[in-house]
Amino acid sequence: MNELSRRRLFQLSGAAAAGAVLAGCSNGSAPSSGAGGAKSIKWWDHFNPLKKLQEETFAAAQKEAGIAVQYTLHQTAKMGEALQLARQSDQLPDVHSNVGLKLPIPALVADGWYQPLQLSQEAQSKIDKSTLIEGVTTIDGKLFSFPIFNVRQYWAATWFNKELVEKAGLDPANPPQTYDEFRAAARKAQDASGGAHGWINNLGQPERMAEQTNFLANAAGFEGLNGQEFKTGDYAFHADPFVHVIEFMLSLKTDGLLMPGTNNMNDKVARARWSTGAAVYYLDGPWCAGVIKQDLAKFADKLDVGPMLVPDKGTPVTAYRGPQGGAFWVSGKSGKADLASKVLERLLTPEYAKGLAERMDQPPADLSVLETVDVHPAYKKLIDRFQKECFVAPVPVAKNPEISKVQKETKDVKPSLGEIVQGAFSGDVTDVRKALKTLSDKSNKERDRAFAAAKAKGAKVEENDYIFSNWKPRTDYTSTMYGG
Repeated sequence: MNELSRRRLFQLSGAAAAGAVLAGCSNGSAPSSGAGGAKSIKWWDHFNPLKKLQEETFAAAQKEAGIAVQYTLHQTAKMGEALQLARQSDQLPDVHSNVGLKLPIPALVADGWYQPLQLSQEAQSKIDKSTLIEGVTTIDGKLFSFPIFNVRQYWAATWFNKELVEKAGLDPANPPQTYDEFRAAARKAQDASGGAHGWINNLGQPERMAEQTNFLANAAGFEGLNGQEFKTGDYAFHADPFVHVIEFMLSLKTDGLLMPGTNNMNDKVARARWSTGAAVYYLDGPWCAGVIKQDLAKFADKLDVGPMLVPDKGTPVTAYRGPQGGAFWVSGKSGKADLASKVLERLLTPEYAKGLAERMDQPPADLSVLETVDVHPAYKKLIDRFQKECFVAPVPVAKNPEISKVQKETKDVKPSLGEIVQGAFSGDVTDVRKALKTLSDKSNKERDRAFAAAKAKGAKVEENDYIFSNWKPRTDYTSTMYGG
């Protein structure tokens, strides 16, 4: 494997627009297909479960269109750094995913990161136009990317080792739903396991911990996205749902249910350790099934999943995500946008949609293909749950693309949500609510500063751009509602 090991040179600034950053799971690997030449392109992404599908797609592109693709799979946590270093040395690939780039799409486009696609009319006709959102996939009416994944998903499902659950006398068909049920199940399974721990998590990956905490906070009642309330536009990380989620996770450590050593584990390491039987439960996204199938196949028969946890019985599981963003983007410096677009057109074929479903990463945009392929029953069960539990959320940049100029001015607030969670587990953060209140205050202050700075430079923005007074709980926020 060929993973970057150079020291990080600088920090990105800005806040991510919902839907712009995609966070699948991957290992790092060296280029696996293609060769240099006039009819060749370079492609980087981080979708580990799609590795074989990408290789098959690129082989077909070379055979049928004569376009060779130099394909490199990067580890999720290192992708953003890899892209920044490549840009600094003028070695960006022609096509790449954008996980780890923290600016919203309009700001990235303005900075020259991306250029419009050059798709044929036939290819464009295959795109569901209702999924294209200005400021997310299109800029000034020009198409820059298109979704291949479905918006309905959350990344804190309760995956578990079915064998260890059954050994404890628990029913895999009735997994824990509440915090107390999870604690009791983890304790019983740990005691009966003969050495396994009740829970393992990727505490060494603050971005993933922030994602999980945000989703769990939604399930605990927070009506907002990434700490920002829909109806007020204010950051409220210190609200009860966030506090209760973190305190619940900490209580599992206090109760001796958390596997020691997880403070340094990223998702790749934690998932691999879990699959060996070292722990019973693991929180992860839908791609967990795809990673297990591809890299940890011996564990597949033991794999099962339950819903995202809620505080109390009877509380419906609820998750919010902004409009689904594009998966792949053509570099602004690429001189081969025409060739790159021809390869991207292959992602709009029924064959690719079917292959996407079979690989079990994030759910495919067209869920009907799941009925035509063989997928792990746990994956299918989770995707079915998503249709009842996940809702499309509003995002300011879709209401007013000029908001991207504010986000571009925004600097990172430290410590971040994920770093506060890490600190709570390490003991460095002793008062969770106080730390979260400080994060809220700093986030609101920084947004106000960036707002004023952007407006002084000519940005046509209003404070109301952050407020969605017509938003309703457990309801999709549609494109037509942005004018309401």
